Amino acid sequence: MLRNACRLALLAVLLAGAMAQAAEPAAERTPLLTDWEALKYGMFIHYGMSTFTASEIDNGAAPAATYAPTNLDVAQWVRVAKDAGMKYIILTSKHVAGFCLWDSEGYDYDVAASPVKTDVIADFMKACKAEGIRPGLYYCVLDGHNEGGVKWQAAVDEKYFALIKHHLAELHTRYPGLFEQWIDIPMKLSPAQRAELYQLVKRLSPNCLVMMNCGFTDGAKVQPGCWPTDLVDGERTLPPPGGHKPLKEIADKTYYIPMEVCDTLTANWFWLPNDPPKSVRALHKLYSNTVSRGANLLLDVPPDKTGRIPQDLVDRLMELKKVIDNPSLLPPPESLTYGGKAKASNVYRKDRQWNPEFAVDDDPTTRWACDDDQKQAWLEVDLGKPAAFSRAMISEAFPKRVQSFELQYKDGDAWKTLARGTTIGEKWTAEFEPVTAQVVRLTVLEATIGPTIWEFQLYPPKKK
Repeated sequence: MLRNACRLALLAVLLAGAMAQAAEPAAERTPLLTDWEALKYGMFIHYGMSTFTASEIDNGAAPAATYAPTNLDVAQWVRVAKDAGMKYIILTSKHVAGFCLWDSEGYDYDVAASPVKTDVIADFMKACKAEGIRPGLYYCVLDGHNEGGVKWQAAVDEKYFALIKHHLAELHTRYPGLFEQWIDIPMKLSPAQRAELYQLVKRLSPNCLVMMNCGFTDGAKVQPGCWPTDLVDGERTLPPPGGHKPLKEIADKTYYIPMEVCDTLTANWFWLPNDPPKSVRALHKLYSNTVSRGANLLLDVPPDKTGRIPQDLVDRLMELKKVIDNPSLLPPPESLTYGGKAKASNVYRKDRQWNPEFAVDDDPTTRWACDDDQKQAWLEVDLGKPAAFSRAMISEAFPKRVQSFELQYKDGDAWKTLARGTTIGEKWTAEFEPVTAQVVRLTVLEATIGPTIWEFQLYPPKKK
């Protein structure tokens, strides 16, 4: 925790005086925002204590010695990003565990207290400069170590807020040249506290854009708990099909707020064993939909316990780059339902992030979901043209919700059943006599609570 209250108090006084001249988000597109929009594609790096505890929302109770990379290579992260065609990187300087990737003065839960004392932020900044990559940092307000546990709803008290200011002031004085500053879970802060942090960053790094992250939004509105901010985030959420509209009306004033979509290369933000990368097709669709709709894509690529990005993730990024550079190289989809026109009997809270299309997008981290009171439901897919199929795969997000279901195909005006099952579980597969049809349906006859499906895939007959 804090060991030098006097130094912190002095810093707070100096900062208060330094911030007398207030800054605010831009009213129009500025050269700085233009530069940021031109980057289009960046790497998010989730790395820290959670890498070693295998807990994304870590309570910060693990000793600092738990952080122990065996072959830390920060420069490798940056080389991979450059080789993948990425133009900027955002690194988690402090995540929910409260563990800092730099030696913070007066603080005892950081790399200096661990077996591997490398200043990760310093190495990161050095590598970014060497490779011509724009550097940015992530900082989480939610903090299990400093708040006595993971307290989503608790307001930030003055003692902890002083520490937040101390940390951000260190980052923006020790490591000049930061281009973007993420502040995650800002809803825990009061409007005055958010404004103070915004001013702090702007005073110490005038050319740094601030991202107050409110999570799963499509960028159409800036949430009150995320103001002031220079950017709006869509966490695993795309802009509307018509594209992001950066001009926003807030408190009777107009601001220019571009959008950044953040998503993951694997299923999780931090590295976990047996967490393979998504398919090239799913990643390319994420990239093209994001960029074509006027937002930047920040793709998370997590280093493992060695302190390096694993080779399977590197290989997938390089495959993705080839397809980004030449979309004609995109491999054909294996599933006949991929990209089909999907509709459903119900969508959870009518929220587009749970739309039926996400059950046929070849992405195991997106899903169709129903409201909890839906004990029966259906998911219908138009394949676009008649096609022959004889195999199926269904993956349920919460196994054992579904208790009885049927696979059906449309024959004229009638629905015919081709397979039945009870529970779906993590992965249900079936083979049946070949059927040719254009419209297919998964019908849930009985569920304990609203069904939610990762993927519904159909495959053509196997070649003899």
